[in-house]
Amino acid sequence: MRKGLLVALVLTAALLAGCDGRLLVNLDIPIVVEPAPRYQGEVWGYLSYDPYTEHIRLNTTPDYSGRYRPLTNAIVSVVGLGKSVRTDRDGYFYIYGVPYGRVELKVQHSWVGPRSGVYFNAQGR
Repeated sequence: MRKGLLVALVLTAALLAGCDGRLLVNLDIPIVVEPAPRYQGEVWGYLSYDPYTEHIRLNTTPDYSGRYRPLTNAIVSVVGLGKSVRTDRDGYFYIYGVPYGRVELKVQHSWVGPRSGVYFNAQGR
């Protein structure tokens, strides 16, 4: 909208002034740069993997039951924020600074490959 008004103003001034005139347009438009919001939520847990069903499980404790194995050295990323961490030998990860509510995580590992669409609810401290 503003661009169209500016073009119309310049063309009108050029027509009224002719080819020999000078045109000075002083646009006093502030440029606002806002910092990224600081989120206070956190996502954490223990990831384990069943190689037979290719299922990833998130628990609050390490899972050594049945066919599940801890997903060690996996990269866990928050989709849309670019925050990534690696899991430890028990499959534990912790990410701070995410928005409250539903968070989409992406899990990458050599056993699994990239998986996204894993949703968790971020908690506060």
